Amino acid sequence: MTNEKHAWPSQYYTIPRLYLSLAGIWPYGKLRNRYMCFVPMFTCCFSVVIPQSLYIINNSLNIDEIFESLPSVIISIIFSFKVANMMINNEKIKMCFETIKADWLSLNTDIEKAILQRQTMYGRHMTIFYTVLMYMTALFYLIKPVIITLLEDEMANTTKSRISGISKLPFLVDYGEKLNYYFYPIMIHCYLGVFAHIFCTIAVDTLYYILVQHVCGIFAIIGHALENINEYTDATDNLHSQLNTTQDDYNKALNCLRRHLHVIEFADLIESMFTKILLISVSLNMICGSICGIRVIMNLSNARDIVAPLAIYVAQLSHMFLQFWQAQFLLDYSIIPYESICRAKWYKTSIKCQKLLLLIMNRTVYPCKITAGKILILSIESFGTVLKTSMSYLTVLRSFQ
Repeated sequence: MTNEKHAWPSQYYTIPRLYLSLAGIWPYGKLRNRYMCFVPMFTCCFSVVIPQSLYIINNSLNIDEIFESLPSVIISIIFSFKVANMMINNEKIKMCFETIKADWLSLNTDIEKAILQRQTMYGRHMTIFYTVLMYMTALFYLIKPVIITLLEDEMANTTKSRISGISKLPFLVDYGEKLNYYFYPIMIHCYLGVFAHIFCTIAVDTLYYILVQHVCGIFAIIGHALENINEYTDATDNLHSQLNTTQDDYNKALNCLRRHLHVIEFADLIESMFTKILLISVSLNMICGSICGIRVIMNLSNARDIVAPLAIYVAQLSHMFLQFWQAQFLLDYSIIPYESICRAKWYKTSIKCQKLLLLIMNRTVYPCKITAGKILILSIESFGTVLKTSMSYLTVLRSFQ
């Protein structure tokens, strides 16, 4: 792949490549190097779940403590599952990048290159935005000790051990009596968990964004080619020219059909990679969002306790919206070939060409889609449904307060 780095614009995929490498799931690295990155990353990401769960178990009678600690446990589980699932599907990731490279090399005109470049740049902007969003969320966790120190006067009724211990950590954890003796190693473990979470989710989600946008770009290229079929028929004056044009239209339609089948297979590959991740993510994010929403409502007048839940709520809502939004892109772009054929001068093409166009139109009746566990089709409409469900959970959980 590095030998052909100038054959396709790999610079557009810098952020996914960087974080996939850090997470140990970049498919082109040596197996030993990948495991040397993946094992520590997954360990830091998942190991923090154990002390977090112990904290919930030991405070099971305190609803406020459960609501405060449960979102971070859910986030740890989601991000750990993401990176583990991507490691299992490492060969599929490699197939995706090989397909991307082949698609770039197959472009014939400057217009096609411009269309795919536009969609790829949009995907790159999405990865930059998401990376900044995740780091801003992590920042609220990392400055928590500073906020606690500045507001220490308001914590006069809190025990000294709690001020110097748990409340100065990014997560609520329970290490038993060892907390005070090994505070700094525990703090390092928790902070490594924060960075591991960020690296893992950026790696997986930015990969999702660029793959979907690439598929959308190929659909747009197919639509452009179909819309310009028989474009020069009116300019042909003799029978020989008309026959050549008819054959060119047939070849163009055949090429579009092959491309269309190819991009549908690619979209199905992406869906198979992310469907389990999206099922876990959507399901747990609804619960996490509801709990964080309750904490935000309950602490509107308390700046100390509202920062973390508000950051989580905004991040998880944005995270879930971007997942549904990208899926909506795929739904919209997958019907572009159908619309392009309707706008084209298909009625001036040969019968053979029209049959090929009919095959393409027949396949676009069922648009490509991204699902959550083959259960929920992701779209803006379904995002509204999920959001309503999350608000319903919030109302139910609010009744426990």
